[in-house]
Amino acid sequence: MDRLQAMRVFLTVVDRGSLSSAATSLGLSLPTVSRILAKLERELGVRLVARTTRGLSQTDGGRLYYERCQRIFEELRDADVAVQDHSKSPTGELRVTAPVTFGRYHVASALPEFLERHPRVSLYLSLSDHCESLSDQRLDLAIRVAVLHDQNLTAARLGYVQRAVVGSPTYFNTHAAPTHPRDLRRHNCLHFTHYLRADDWGFQDEGRPLAVKVRGSLRTNNQEALLDAVLAGTGLAVLPVWLVKDALDAGRLLRVLAEFERPRTPVHAVLPTRGPPPHKVHAFIEFLAARFRDQGILSPERLVSAAPFPVSKWSSR
Repeated sequence: MDRLQAMRVFLTVVDRGSLSSAATSLGLSLPTVSRILAKLERELGVRLVARTTRGLSQTDGGRLYYERCQRIFEELRDADVAVQDHSKSPTGELRVTAPVTFGRYHVASALPEFLERHPRVSLYLSLSDHCESLSDQRLDLAIRVAVLHDQNLTAARLGYVQRAVVGSPTYFNTHAAPTHPRDLRRHNCLHFTHYLRADDWGFQDEGRPLAVKVRGSLRTNNQEALLDAVLAGTGLAVLPVWLVKDALDAGRLLRVLAEFERPRTPVHAVLPTRGPPPHKVHAFIEFLAARFRDQGILSPERLVSAAPFPVSKWSSR
């Protein structure tokens, strides 16, 4: 027997004062209502209502059961409201991971505004250049600056990052600026070890991939340390434009070989499961996407001639 249905029938019978009126209210036949109530009484081993020629009256057991059933249905209604409110207003802890430097500059800096907008959310942020397991670390969301090869991931593309070869005016005072990627063999090329393979720097030459083997005096897994070395005139490096934009605008860095740069790298918001995200996750992704777009942090295009990708579109890979 469907116990919730039976409890609802019992409550309605008491409230309406008759089986026939309860049947009409519930959209059931009179025999069905009578059968459900009788079966409930048999299972409980208690008579809930007394049937007389003048109508129905509750027994002592019926009054006790009626009060408890009312409380149960009130709790159910409260649960429904809580879930509906939860779906409208982000609530609970949001656990996010992002690359160290990008996360520090453009995720961590966004958190105060997001938390002010959504006071019922708390946030845990893990900054790492390693692809942490979302399920093992109980993470709700990962910001990944990379082409995604796992077809089982659910992800939203937030935009694209362009990487550029840069050097300081001090460096170029003593070294001729390269005009072709092969010229880099004569330069001190500093490495960010996370995304550069060995000593190969990748370019495009007339639409074809071109890899150039280079050498340098510094290798580091931290882009800010690499930027400091480039600003000091130590050598050249491949760095994301979002990190060096201010230095380029101020003339403290110069960009070379722009016509040979590879297509931009996508930035994704990655989820641990398929399907639409929880509201707190969706709200955070939409917030970051709007911030990145408004502040010009990411490009909406992979190539100059490409059509923008709609930020709100979700895809299962």
